[in-house]
Amino acid sequence: MVKVGFLKLGCIGSALLLEFMLDERAEREDIDVRVVGAGAKLGTEQAEEAARRVLEFKPQIVIATSPNAALPGPKKAREILKAAGIPVVVVSDSPAKKSVQELEQQGFGYII
Repeated sequence: MVKVGFLKLGCIGSALLLEFMLDERAEREDIDVRVVGAGAKLGTEQAEEAARRVLEFKPQIVIATSPNAALPGPKKAREILKAAGIPVVVVSDSPAKKSVQELEQQGFGYII
């Protein structure tokens, strides 16, 4: 069974439904999904706390959503997940385009 964590910082429109795309009817037996969010906030403190909480689930991959992934909060969350050895896919919006090169250099996947 693959354990997929969703880390939601702040809100972008697509974040509301992402986890349901994997198992909308809760019928799949090959994945287990957990969502940890920081509500509307995406500051460094909230991002750090949420990242540590998603790690408690021991995911094999984390999908991290936030507006503007270049901000300090989302960056801090990625640092924590990377240090734990967890692959991360970033889902963000247009302002995150300025961080694409950094995401690639650090080995993160992304959807912008």
